[in-house]
Amino acid sequence: MMRQLPEGSRYAAIMSAPMDDDEATPLPEPDPEALDLYNRRFWTQDRRLAAMQLNALRDLTLVTGNWPKDKQPKFPVIGPAEWRGETPAKKAAPVTNNDVLKALGWNGVNSFG
Repeated sequence: MMRQLPEGSRYAAIMSAPMDDDEATPLPEPDPEALDLYNRRFWTQDRRLAAMQLNALRDLTLVTGNWPKDKQPKFPVIGPAEWRGETPAKKAAPVTNNDVLKALGWNGVNSFG
């Protein structure tokens, strides 16, 4: 049923659901590949643009603020995992056609001449 809701409504439905005592138990560690997939689905183009705008405002606030030396507030970066500095799960590099041809002994574009 949650799959059929529009994108913004899913978050609102999940957050407004009543919390039971069962949810107080610790959750298992999430799958890194699933987190990467959820991250790509959540950060659509309009959300990325809004996050870029908020990050620019954060940068301007830090630069133009009258802060005591080394006492700047720490504002978090908003956006996808790669913007926040989180490293996504490492995946094996995909095998390309060039990798296959190099493994078969092909040296480049002009090797047939």
